[in-house]
Amino acid sequence: MILTGKTISPGLARGITRVIDARGVLDAALSVAPSGPPQAEVERLHAAVGRAGVELDRLQRQLSGRLDAGDVAIFASHAGLLHDPKFLGRIEAEIRVGGQSAEAAVSRVASELRATFLANPVPLVRDKATDILDIGRRLVRCLSASLQPELEMEQGTIVVATSLTPSQLVRYSHHGIAGVVTETCGPKSHTAILARGLGIPLITGIAGACELIPQGTTAIVDAAAARVVFQLTDAERESFQDLFEQQAAALSDAEEAPPELPITQDGSHIRLLLNISDAVEAAGLDMLGADGVGLFRTEFAYMDREGWPTTDEIYASYRQLAEIVGDRELHIRLVDFGAEKCPPYSDIPLSRNPSLGLRGIRLLLQREDILLPQVQAITRLAHERRLTLLLPMLDTVDTLTATIDTLCRTIGCASREQFPFRLGAMIEVPSAALQVAEILPQVDSVSIGLNDLTQYLLAADRDDEFVERYHDPMQPAVLRLLQAVVATASAAGKPLTICGELAGDPKLTGLLLALGVRRLSVARSNYRGVANSIRRLSLRSMEGVGAEITAQPTAAAVRKYVAERFG
Repeated sequence: MILTGKTISPGLARGITRVIDARGVLDAALSVAPSGPPQAEVERLHAAVGRAGVELDRLQRQLSGRLDAGDVAIFASHAGLLHDPKFLGRIEAEIRVGGQSAEAAVSRVASELRATFLANPVPLVRDKATDILDIGRRLVRCLSASLQPELEMEQGTIVVATSLTPSQLVRYSHHGIAGVVTETCGPKSHTAILARGLGIPLITGIAGACELIPQGTTAIVDAAAARVVFQLTDAERESFQDLFEQQAAALSDAEEAPPELPITQDGSHIRLLLNISDAVEAAGLDMLGADGVGLFRTEFAYMDREGWPTTDEIYASYRQLAEIVGDRELHIRLVDFGAEKCPPYSDIPLSRNPSLGLRGIRLLLQREDILLPQVQAITRLAHERRLTLLLPMLDTVDTLTATIDTLCRTIGCASREQFPFRLGAMIEVPSAALQVAEILPQVDSVSIGLNDLTQYLLAADRDDEFVERYHDPMQPAVLRLLQAVVATASAAGKPLTICGELAGDPKLTGLLLALGVRRLSVARSNYRGVANSIRRLSLRSMEGVGAEITAQPTAAAVRKYVAERFG
């Protein structure tokens, strides 16, 4: 059987399917012990309720217009029960009186209510048992994304799920999964970025995948054709075997090929670095010839844990990465928690609109218990080697001043000039882009997170598939702001690096160079393509091209110009 969806992360994989099951999640939750006193568990519960509420609200918005109003209303009823005082009161009683963890309490109450509904003679009431199961699963997942029965999966597993959070994908990747099939996943979501960075083939957009694909069957994830194939015929098995042999040969050739140095035809060396979320992703630095790590997304290292790491544990992990990187550049971003990027054990509250809520450096300034251990670990490493500490989601000069004061107090120095590390600012918020001239004197470098900058400038959530077509970094407004920031940094003599999906698209390398970008940080899977594009270009031939690009009135006009100029 063949099911067709949409490719999120390219590749070809074969393995045994593991379908994530809601009942299994509740069963696993029963064995979770409390991580703190009852009040702390209650606070974790309410934080999870907030996250679940945001998920349900997003689902309703995404599905409006696609499904009948009655179908969408299912999620509204789920949200109503989620905030029902009696429902939450029973869970809190399990925690306070029964001494249960939040996970175990949710599991017990959801299972009891489900059994009650199933025993009811009225069919309409019995049908509510499925809703209770879904709500319980969602709450437990928001409490602890690591609680999945498939954690004991074998090497080469094909994960099938309704959706995956970044923390789930991180955990599964450590078990050597081969591929992923989901019903929903935004192409610019952090889950998608992680899959591409880790080289895990991912196909999405297959409605009912969890019901259609059997548990424990051999399946092929062919992301090149956006299809998943299972219950293979002999002809299909033979055809895919040929594809796997071709893939193995191509990988072998790539490993043996010399590095493609990112030097333009007129001899200019463009600094080309890697975006990583795990030390494993840095392993290809030597083979690729990359100039270092331009963006280490440290928050994902917190996902595959049972609790907050100590300063010593954080330092040890960064020291391991530093040994892989060697004397190349190393840019470590402070944890950017918020939205769907929260550790399963955290008590970080989630607002109704997490993208506009407490995240990044705003959150860290309020949660020094999270900030200080990481800064202390980075400081220890900075005494051993040169590195840059990046501030995530900086919004204003006021926030930068408060951050520098906090860092001085943490490190024990009188001013920024005494920092043992270089200080970099992530320009991801339009307000920071507009104030970059005031920000630059207080930092050593800036990095543009183009995915988030596009999101906030165009009011299009990067994780919301319903507004996917509006999240377009090729819009002239985005490119004009990008060019202005690049020009300001260049005039100030401060290094500027661009990250994000646009940086990793080889077809758009010429556009970025024309806008004045000379430093790119890309996913490992995109490195060779971007390096090859750089080698085909000449900076001398681009004089005036950037102005012509930003003068285009529409994204379509920009694409047409770029295709004709650099095609």
